[in-house]
Amino acid sequence: MAVRNIKTRALADESGVPYGTLRRILELNTVADYEQLRKLADALRMPLSSIIADAERLTKDAGVIEDYQDSATTPPAPADIDDEDIDIDAWADRIKAEDKVNVE
Repeated sequence: MAVRNIKTRALADESGVPYGTLRRILELNTVADYEQLRKLADALRMPLSSIIADAERLTKDAGVIEDYQDSATTPPAPADIDDEDIDIDAWADRIKAEDKVNVE
């Protein structure tokens, strides 16, 4: 994404991969399937093989994953938070759960 200078929301819109799904993929909370990878590759105007090769290379570098996990556990400073960092799907699930509790 940095190579193409595109933000997460814009990539989700252009690729057709739901924003919440894309966030979970980027946060290493889920694995992208073939169709999602193909859509992302098309949106980034990159060959799918290039994305897969980059992913394989990164998985062999344990430091990359450790660095990511360390950064994921450090909460962002308030200045780093913007509307694009809100996981709409997570909020919707939370609201549905709260509504269900309130109805019962």
